[in-house]
Amino acid sequence: MKRLLSAIAFFSAFFCTATFAQESCASLLTEEYVSNGQHYATKVESDETKECEITFIEGNEYRMIACSRESAKIRMQVIDKQGNTLFDNKNHSYTNYWNFRIKKTISCTVRLNLVDNTVKTDEIILLVGFKK
Repeated sequence: MKRLLSAIAFFSAFFCTATFAQESCASLLTEEYVSNGQHYATKVESDETKECEITFIEGNEYRMIACSRESAKIRMQVIDKQGNTLFDNKNHSYTNYWNFRIKKTISCTVRLNLVDNTVKTDEIILLVGFKK
């Protein structure tokens, strides 16, 4: 019985943390942007970089948002298939969102890592929305 209660407490705490981070990110979509329906969430250690692949469709204006529960700074890089960096929030005071328009459909790699050295592990949430 104790094991069951411990497991329930653990998963409840994890779910609440993930929900808080997602709600914080979702508030940045505002009324102008609609979520693309994808929820990218990953646990990140202080010394690792996580990647995800996203295809952006031509003619759309997007808002990409990265946030977490603990970390004040998250590095977010968007890189095309040729290795060109299209956006690096390091050059923009580690802003947690980026608005951009796509002229041609393109697949990109989004790299995420923690910049805050005081946090050893965290969950990063990445949301992508497009303008209505």
